[in-house]
Amino acid sequence: MADGKIAKTHNELVSRGREHFQSVLNCPEPTVTHDWNSAPTSSLLSVNMDPISKAEVRLAIKQLNYGKAAWVDSVQLELLKTADSTDQHLTRVFNMVWQHWKIGIIITLPEKGNLT
Repeated sequence: MADGKIAKTHNELVSRGREHFQSVLNCPEPTVTHDWNSAPTSSLLSVNMDPISKAEVRLAIKQLNYGKAAWVDSVQLELLKTADSTDQHLTRVFNMVWQHWKIGIIITLPEKGNLT
C-alpha cells in the first residue's frame, strides 16, 4: 500500500494500483504548448545522417549483456553475439530503416513536480 505495507490480497493490490496511477496520471494540464509546425531552427539537433556502419553495429552488439530475457521476437542476445554474420544482416536492416525514417522529434519531459 502507499504507506509502505505490502499488498497481501488481490483487492489490496488493485487498490494500490489505482492509488498509484491516480497520483501519476491525474495532474493539471500543462501550461506550455508547442506549435509543431514552427520549430525554431536553434532547437534542431545536429544528427549524423550517414549510413550506419558495420563497426557501429558490431560495437552495439558487443555491449549487449548476457543473461537477459528475449523480447517479443524471441531472439536471445547470446545468438546475436555469437552468430557469424549478425552484424552484416543487422547493418543492412538498420540502414533500410534509417533511409526511410523521415522525421524525428525529441521532446523533453519535465520531472514530476516541475510541470510549470
